[in-house]
Amino acid sequence: MQYVVTNSQMKTAERRCDEAGTSYLQMMENAGTRCAEFILELLPEEAQTVVLCGSGNNGGDGLVIARLLHEHGRSVSVLLACGEPKTDCARENLNRLSGVEIFTADQAETVLQSAFCAVDCIYGTGFHGELNDVAAGVISAAANCKIRVSVDVPSGMNSDTGEIDSRCFKPTHTLVLAAMKAGLINNPAADILGEVRLFDIGIGEMCFEENNVGFLTDESLCRPFPPHGRNTHKGSFGRLVGIAGSLCFNGAAFMCGSAALRSGVGLYFAAAPKSVVQIMAAGLHEAVYVPLPETADGFVEVSQEMLEDIVLPQLKNATAVCVGCGLGNSDNTRRLTEFVIKNAPCPVIIDADGINSISGNINVLKERTGDTVLTPHPLEFSRMTGLSVREIQSDRIRLAREFAMEYSVTLLLKGADTVIASPDGQVCVNARACRGLSKGGSGDVLTGIIGAFAAQGIPVFKAACSGAFCHWRAADILTRRMPAESILPTDIIAALPEVYSGR
Repeated sequence: MQYVVTNSQMKTAERRCDEAGTSYLQMMENAGTRCAEFILELLPEEAQTVVLCGSGNNGGDGLVIARLLHEHGRSVSVLLACGEPKTDCARENLNRLSGVEIFTADQAETVLQSAFCAVDCIYGTGFHGELNDVAAGVISAAANCKIRVSVDVPSGMNSDTGEIDSRCFKPTHTLVLAAMKAGLINNPAADILGEVRLFDIGIGEMCFEENNVGFLTDESLCRPFPPHGRNTHKGSFGRLVGIAGSLCFNGAAFMCGSAALRSGVGLYFAAAPKSVVQIMAAGLHEAVYVPLPETADGFVEVSQEMLEDIVLPQLKNATAVCVGCGLGNSDNTRRLTEFVIKNAPCPVIIDADGINSISGNINVLKERTGDTVLTPHPLEFSRMTGLSVREIQSDRIRLAREFAMEYSVTLLLKGADTVIASPDGQVCVNARACRGLSKGGSGDVLTGIIGAFAAQGIPVFKAACSGAFCHWRAADILTRRMPAESILPTDIIAALPEVYSGR
């Protein structure tokens, strides 16, 4: 397990690691080694690199990086952006550095003019407030480097809150050390990190023992399926009811069902307006169809008779229910979603218009007795909470956790840094972003995946975490074959077997 931490929690973990026998100096060596290994693979051999070092331990990490790049025959120099090192570990690593040219901040323009890569080790987790003019000048001089790598935290960023100085370092890559810093998940910080990597530097799990915010990295999440013997049948793998779709948004129902069937569920019951059933049945042959009454414009039409005679029997036989994808935000959708919330004895996954329709009566969630998963994007979460999107994006972990605990739900707050919060306060973050997921329909695919996992008996918090991870993993696989901009949600569904096979 890797964690998401505040600055205070990170300092505590480092202290415990030191007390357990791994010294601060060794942690610095480990950090520099992991970063140097990445940079060696990232850069062409002839690339000229300048490591920008502050006077604290972040600068010490940079000095280790410079030494190791030099030892591997790379062209590297060091620029002391804040003068001589002030910590014992950083001073020790300056003493170990030989054969590497060292420059001062007033030489930044000249030194960085021809550099291919700038490595930002000026400030670490201790930064808050505003950059001084000297550091801002060094960062400005580095802005034209093709590759810009920040170590742990981009300089000029508050890693507790995500606030940034407008002149902060803008990396192409951010190499986070030991644990994800909580502020990096919030806006505006999250928007400028570039590609994010998280490196283990030898701080064991026991050092984070009070922390309950995890970072999704475990590849076992790609195979969350419960074990089965040889003597199985379709009922062994769950019965998922998907209440989704309308004539305008029939693709939402199709993608939710397709993703669920690709994700191991034994039986998928597609409950949709009659016109949608006719469309879906032409392409999704494995589903069992439950035609629902519809309005003249192809949306579900809800009556008490329909709820009791058609929907309720499906709920009673289901092992999980998905509701909301493509239903349209209407009073009909609200009545249907509230009925599912109050009557489904199994896990319920609520997405899209299911969420929108109950936003004005969110307390209906407190009438639910079973497990519930909600999957809002920030605007939907804004409707649920009355908070602005800006407020939400500036404190995603806290707000997701508080909502999950208040309403006894599992909340999956979508975004480049997806936050999954449980009713007992546990939080996991999937901080892997892929532009290929930024298309209409991707959320319907995610809902189908989570629903399939929950229908198979996987605990809902794990189902949500695994769903987010597998959803991203499929997109990641596809980026090796096509531009991220070309990825379609149906491509994600087609790639799911590769995710589940562990390729």
